[in-house]
Amino acid sequence: MGSAFRTAEAVSPAAVLLTGVCAVPGNRKLAHSARGTQACVPWRYFERAEDAVMWARGTGRRVVALERTPGSIPLYEADFDASDAFLFGNEALGISPEALSACGLSVHFVQSGVRNCLNVSSVVAIVASEIQRRRLGSRIRLPRGGSLA
Repeated sequence: MGSAFRTAEAVSPAAVLLTGVCAVPGNRKLAHSARGTQACVPWRYFERAEDAVMWARGTGRRVVALERTPGSIPLYEADFDASDAFLFGNEALGISPEALSACGLSVHFVQSGVRNCLNVSSVVAIVASEIQRRRLGSRIRLPRGGSLA
C-alpha cells in the first residue's frame, strides 16, 4: 500500500480509501514503502469496499471500478474525470460483485500478455499517469532531441 500512497501523492488526490485486509498508516512496512507520503495524503479505512463506495458516492463522486468485466471500457477510451473516485480490487479476488454493482463505471487496462496479471500498485500508477495526462494535457512538454536526460 505504501507505493499506492506515493503514487497518489504525485497526482494530488483528494484521499486514499483503504478497505479490507491491508496495511494502514501507522504500519511500519507501509511507512517504509510510503516514504512519508502517508502523512501528506488524506486517508480513511473501511472494513468493506461497498462501504467505501457508498461513502465516496455520498461526497458526490462517481466511483470508477478498475476491473475487467464484460461491460468494462478500456482505460484510455473511458470518459472519467480526475475528481472521480477509483476503486482497485484485491489482487487475488478482484472487486466484489456488490461493490462493482455500486460503481458508476467499470474500466480496464488493456494488456497484451497472456496472464493479464498486474499488481495493484502498477495499476494505480497507470491510472495516475492517465489522470495526470488528462489534467495537464497540452502543457506536457518533452525536451527537444527526444532525450529525457
